[in-house]
Amino acid sequence: MADVETDRRETVQDGPSELSDSDLRIGRSLGLRTTQLGSAFEREHRDLLWQRTRLVLAIGLGLTVLMWALNFFVPMADPVTGYGVSGWNSWLDLLHLGAFAIGLAYLYLARPGVRGLQVAVLLVIAANVIGSLMQISYFEPDAIPGFGISLALFVPAAFIPWRLSYQVALSAVAFGAAVAAPVLSYLFGGPDIQEYWTVNAARGLSQQIIINAVTTLLLGGTSIFITRTLYGLRKTAFRAQRLGNYVLHKEIGEGGMGRVFVAEHALMCRASAVKVLKSQSGGDRTALARFEREVRLSSSLSHPNTITIFDFGRAAQDTFYYAMEYLEGMDLERFVERFGPIPASRVLFLLLQVTGPLAEAHDRDIVHRDLKPSNIFLTMRGGLFDFVKVLDFGLAKRIQGADTPTELTKTGVVFGSPRYLAPETVYGSAGVGPRADIYAFGAVAYWMLTGRPPFTADSAVALMIDHVKTVPARPSEVCEVPIPAELDDIVMKCLEKEPDDRFQSISELEDALRAVPDPNPWTRGRAAKWWELHMTDDEVVRDCFCPPVEELVSGSGEYSELSMAVE
Repeated sequence: MADVETDRRETVQDGPSELSDSDLRIGRSLGLRTTQLGSAFEREHRDLLWQRTRLVLAIGLGLTVLMWALNFFVPMADPVTGYGVSGWNSWLDLLHLGAFAIGLAYLYLARPGVRGLQVAVLLVIAANVIGSLMQISYFEPDAIPGFGISLALFVPAAFIPWRLSYQVALSAVAFGAAVAAPVLSYLFGGPDIQEYWTVNAARGLSQQIIINAVTTLLLGGTSIFITRTLYGLRKTAFRAQRLGNYVLHKEIGEGGMGRVFVAEHALMCRASAVKVLKSQSGGDRTALARFEREVRLSSSLSHPNTITIFDFGRAAQDTFYYAMEYLEGMDLERFVERFGPIPASRVLFLLLQVTGPLAEAHDRDIVHRDLKPSNIFLTMRGGLFDFVKVLDFGLAKRIQGADTPTELTKTGVVFGSPRYLAPETVYGSAGVGPRADIYAFGAVAYWMLTGRPPFTADSAVALMIDHVKTVPARPSEVCEVPIPAELDDIVMKCLEKEPDDRFQSISELEDALRAVPDPNPWTRGRAAKWWELHMTDDEVVRDCFCPPVEELVSGSGEYSELSMAVE
């Protein structure tokens, strides 16, 4: 636990968040741990440090054993002193093997924090540096430290993501050992070594000490520069992934207006999905106004089946973004593509959850205008499976809102997805109302029941013509799975060409859905069993972006199949 507490103190000192005093006070007042106040970089740093340290020590142990085996079976005579060198008769060789073995054992048994990892690898490499320099001075007294010491200094500098102070300490150890090793070999190496330095050495002992010092000083200085540069680049790259208080982890969607990333809040460690307005659109006032309107309209809706908006902000270089809740699961488009048409009882269960968000939006004079399978998401919430979230109000508009500029919804401009477009939308957006969402609702239901949209033409123009003129086949005529006649009728009524022939409100549609006879209704229990059977861990990821400080994360895993439609 000592290492854990040390990590908590280190986070604010070395993390990239550069939190202000007010941020720290606010975070502490909320009961947040120190590591939660600036820990995103440190957690990623610790994960990488653990992996790299383990790999370096394992490779070092393997190479040491290999060299021992070679020296044991093929004893070599040293060309300078004539001593017979065997891997089994040098106590300094035991230092190499023991250092790597003890270091690996410490990693796996103690599971240290950041400070423990850094100290462990420092001690192991320092022990090997000291041992190598002592062996050089004993068996090749006037050899200049070179390749081996370079590896010992440059491998951690370039490969292990530790802070500058540790590389400085390692370089200081190398410098001290390089100066001390010739002196120690002269004092304790026996008469042969002393005779060598006084009779046979090309350079005197003092000259050798100076050369060793200059060589390791240059190597150490270079390794310190490498560490400083690479560690700084890592922090710079990490900061570049931040938008306000949100740290971006992975892109999960892209569309016409923006890109969506999996992210976490740096203070609260809350997983989020962050939608970012495309940089080339930053100067487009219309695009920005539509982006802001999406945030405003979405955040005004509070139904539990509507995607929740957390935050909206502006970062450097006019980068606009907003953060929404992060969902685990799959949208209806991918769901049907993967598992095929959905049974009618489950379709009813899901559709009744879609009606709630639309009813609230319509009560507030908001039309979604882009309802489609990829904007309806199946997820888990509080132990509830098959929980529906309606996404992306990016094309939503107020029916009679004075706050909606006319340039954002020009007549003659078609908004929405062609496969799920209401006929009146083809003529422009001026006359589009709640019944356009009801048409799209019917098209989504058609997709769920049959595995195909109502019309399947290849071009957008042909699709729009079909929506205006062609009557689609009934779902029961397309799908081999039985569909109740009442549900068949509801879908076809939603898909009527004239708005007046459809359901006149979401409430009326919801009443019709509830009246459909269902001898084997879909329940939360059946949904839980289905998810347990089909949605395995590699498909619905349960990774925690903010692991407990006491845990080390060995891999980030995969992210859940999140499809945020941003078109």
